[in-house]
Amino acid sequence: MKKISFLFVLLILLLNHDGLCQKTPVVVKTLVKNFAGNGSIFVGEDGNIYINEYGTPNSDISGTGKRIFLVSPEGNVSTISKKVSGAVGNLKGKDGTYYFNNGNSFYKSDFMSLKDGKIKKIATLEGFSGDILMDSENAFVYIPSYTHPVLRKVSLDGTVEDYIKDDRLKGVTGITYGAEKTIFVSNFTTGKIFKIDQDRTIRELATLPIVYPGYVIGYITYFEEYIYATGYGANQIYRISMKGDVDVLAGSGKYMEKDGNSFEAGFITPNGIDVDEKRRRLYVSQNGNGKPASLRYIDLPKL
Repeated sequence: MKKISFLFVLLILLLNHDGLCQKTPVVVKTLVKNFAGNGSIFVGEDGNIYINEYGTPNSDISGTGKRIFLVSPEGNVSTISKKVSGAVGNLKGKDGTYYFNNGNSFYKSDFMSLKDGKIKKIATLEGFSGDILMDSENAFVYIPSYTHPVLRKVSLDGTVEDYIKDDRLKGVTGITYGAEKTIFVSNFTTGKIFKIDQDRTIRELATLPIVYPGYVIGYITYFEEYIYATGYGANQIYRISMKGDVDVLAGSGKYMEKDGNSFEAGFITPNGIDVDEKRRRLYVSQNGNGKPASLRYIDLPKL
């Protein structure tokens, strides 16, 4: 009896140990094979998926990609621009305008808009800019910086101000809203996720496992009290609770492209991530390290 009790306790401990057992099994599938869209992702209200082609980095870390893609939920791919330069960060406003950061490098990036086929420069920012987060009134956006310790606030008329300056923000590329417009940002190099309150207080929420130093988190998104993050160097997808608990949602950790259940599936440097809230579908782009890698998705179960 004592031996049986010990084994039962051991089983419970294993089931509750982060990273050993997936609390909610999911299935990883491929939507588009051999896809050049390896950057940030934005899902529109209609379910269409916008993905940048960052490409591969030049010596000044600017990307070689020239395109912005539009992918339907069924996997049909079209190109909405071929005239960009290593676009990073993206979103679509309520009026249909698409926003992105263009020509990112150590030195500068241009915050741009695209509407009706016309590209317009709104503002130039110092250094390499990350993802883009728009306020509820569509009056301005927040843009983090990979090269500078700052979160910037940029109005759509081109006015730029430093919203927060903090050394912990250097290396941040991911940004998303949580509940009640709380801002969360993720640091690509340190693997840390920070919560920013409305009074601009920064608090650390969690740190992702560092498998490949300096290349930890791609991008992040929020859905139903969880943050979902791409483990860029770990080749896994993480789910982070509002208490800071980190679980592996999917991925064996092996550098391979394979569909399948939770830990059977494989990723190749997962990077962009966003959720289609209506369909409960999580989309993931893959950097591919210079080679086209498929666009993946995960249907999220109700928790």
